[in-house]
Amino acid sequence: MLYLIERAKKCLDFSATLYIIHLFICIIYGGWPSSITWWIVNGTGVAVMALLGEYLCIRRELREIPITRYRS
Repeated sequence: MLYLIERAKKCLDFSATLYIIHLFICIIYGGWPSSITWWIVNGTGVAVMALLGEYLCIRRELREIPITRYRS
């Protein structure tokens, strides 16, 4: 996600969109997921994916920009 999104603001949107697509695929394949375990695992997955993605993107955005100076 760090290389695909590159912006911390977009991590939550990407994570939620990915899991919504996963929900639709699950509905098409096997019907509405009625297990509470499924919802807990996927809710935790969205949260971890969004938070870890934001952390990594913010860490990348806050790196110093290397500036090379040429002196004559």
